[in-house]
Amino acid sequence: MNRIALFFSVMLMIAASGCHSPDKPGSASSADWAIYFVVWNNDLYEILDTSIESEQIDSEIGEVKQYSDVEAIYGNGFSNRYPAGTKLYKITDTEPSEYIAIQTEGAYVKAKNNGRYGGK
Repeated sequence: MNRIALFFSVMLMIAASGCHSPDKPGSASSADWAIYFVVWNNDLYEILDTSIESEQIDSEIGEVKQYSDVEAIYGNGFSNRYPAGTKLYKITDTEPSEYIAIQTEGAYVKAKNNGRYGGK
């Protein structure tokens, strides 16, 4: 194989494998998070498959400020599921440090606190 052909073969292999480095901080990849979540009060809340009745909704505590389906590290108010403007609520007789409710189209879903989020 001549040098030009070897060069193009190597370049093609590099391009096919991608230039993304998952171990490099700040790098982004397509959405492959293990869970859907919302970051509120600097904690990561995993979105559950549990509905909340409107009678159980207490007061609004915040909203989603940023949505993305690109895996990276984001700040407070981020969601990988819901768009900016989605409202977050306290659930009656439940501490927001444990669970919150997220308003969806005509319904509410429960989200469980999974601890501190390592965002910016």
